[in-house]
Amino acid sequence: MSSSVDMVLFKGGGEANAQEQVVAHIPRDSQALDSIQLPVSAKWQQSALGQERIRIECESFAWSVLGALLEGHFDIVHCLDRDVCRVIHANRHLFSKTPTILFSNGGAMPSVDLPPCDFVQEHTGLNLKHSLKGRSFLIPHGVDTDHFRPGAPTDFRDRHNIPSHATLLLSVGTICYWHKRMDHVIKEVAALADANVHLAIVGQESEDSTAIKELGRQLLGNRVHFDSLPHDTLPAAYAAADAFVLASLFETFGIVYIEAMASGLPVICTHHANQRSIVQKGIFIDMAKVGDLTAVLTADRRSDWPSIGRQGLEIARNQYDIQSLKKQYIAKYIEISGRAQPLPKWTLSRRMRQNLQGSWRSAIRLLRGQAE
Repeated sequence: MSSSVDMVLFKGGGEANAQEQVVAHIPRDSQALDSIQLPVSAKWQQSALGQERIRIECESFAWSVLGALLEGHFDIVHCLDRDVCRVIHANRHLFSKTPTILFSNGGAMPSVDLPPCDFVQEHTGLNLKHSLKGRSFLIPHGVDTDHFRPGAPTDFRDRHNIPSHATLLLSVGTICYWHKRMDHVIKEVAALADANVHLAIVGQESEDSTAIKELGRQLLGNRVHFDSLPHDTLPAAYAAADAFVLASLFETFGIVYIEAMASGLPVICTHHANQRSIVQKGIFIDMAKVGDLTAVLTADRRSDWPSIGRQGLEIARNQYDIQSLKKQYIAKYIEISGRAQPLPKWTLSRRMRQNLQGSWRSAIRLLRGQAE
């Protein structure tokens, strides 16, 4: 975008340059947050702590970046996090020129949970139906189809000793139980009882990874392969595979679907309406049902994979290519620039409301003996 738009990226880490500024904040994994105390039941303690860490990370980022935003005189502030958007919107009155605040709804939140903003970017047609009426639009996530493409250079099979004649199924995502459900893929491939089918699982490790790797070795032996690759080298894994599978029951988008499609792979995923609207031409099954994945991995069903892969490749190039989406972003930025909602004005109703609030506070102070 930076070659066409005067843009600054404010981020929480990495290297800084003229168009990318690193913002000081309290990271979610900071030891300073190890003493958090929350009034929640033991059952939800870990979940609540995780959410609180994320909130602190985002709010500290928002307050830290606010000064740079005020000095930058930006026309549009594009926020990717709800708490960041909320803080910036609450301080719109500090700007000499009120920027248009655009929220990117990557979490597929319904309209009731959206932060205050001027416009909302949704990433799927299904999510758009539940967004702010008249103030939301659709621009999906995209991929570099020159980077993720059929025939990309790969030594993945050689590194993992996967025979060239073997059918390789690939899953990309965190190696865990709770969301990506990598254990489910392992069990379904094992149930196929086809020694020619191998499974590669590529992704970040979690506290579940050790147990999942052991499960893979028990059920598949040398036919399961685990790896963790930098994103730049992921095309090598896709290029080595014959099909892609993700066992999660729901994804707000799932960029790995598009990476696989751009690489020419057939995608096997949940039959959720959101995934159907994203993948469009794939193999949709009930990922919660034992045996459904095994059924579509049989030799006779695999004959359809090349045709499905070609259809997915065309969709990826036509709808998710990052250069095409860049044009959509620029057009939308031009359209919404200068269309911030007006700041609150001093009206009779506001005056009456504030007078009532002031009177109530005065009455409380009198009752408590704190009035001067």
